[in-house]
Amino acid sequence: MTPTTLHIFAVNGESELRHTNLTRAQGLAPDLPPLAEWLGLDALRTDQIEIFPVEDLGDMSLSDYVVMAFDPAAPPDPETRAQLDALEGSVLLIPDTAMPAEPKPGPGLTPVAVLALARADHVADLPKADLQPAAAPDGEAPPEEPPKKKRKGLSQGIKVVIFIVIFLALYILLDGG
Repeated sequence: MTPTTLHIFAVNGESELRHTNLTRAQGLAPDLPPLAEWLGLDALRTDQIEIFPVEDLGDMSLSDYVVMAFDPAAPPDPETRAQLDALEGSVLLIPDTAMPAEPKPGPGLTPVAVLALARADHVADLPKADLQPAAAPDGEAPPEEPPKKKRKGLSQGIKVVIFIVIFLALYILLDGG
């Protein structure tokens, strides 16, 4: 299922926890706090969330990271961008597909933004491909077909067989067979 919204939360309190697509790809599996409980949910698919200290982004702003990593339908408005870029500490990013219901965050999290994510457009009718080779534009010669390989002499396999037969014949004749 393709996510349609991204929920962004500030993590209240100190947290050096890192659980991102990159850390999962590296095989790292930190002990996660009870995030589902913090969100007021029965369950949470932690294989889709990201939680990390904002300082891990270095010179990149959080708003730029969100745009590049999650592809929102539209860039965050200036107010949301300012809120995201002002965050310190850790942040929790959750696509809606990771949650069975709308979150009701408790005291461990502060809601910052909800962004609509871009959706794939699979509704366009594409024209059928032309199975005939395209005609050359007026005034141009059609492309030449590559020359076919011409068989010169015997194939390698036949040459090997002839060599073995000659070798055996010489062996029998010279050895007195």
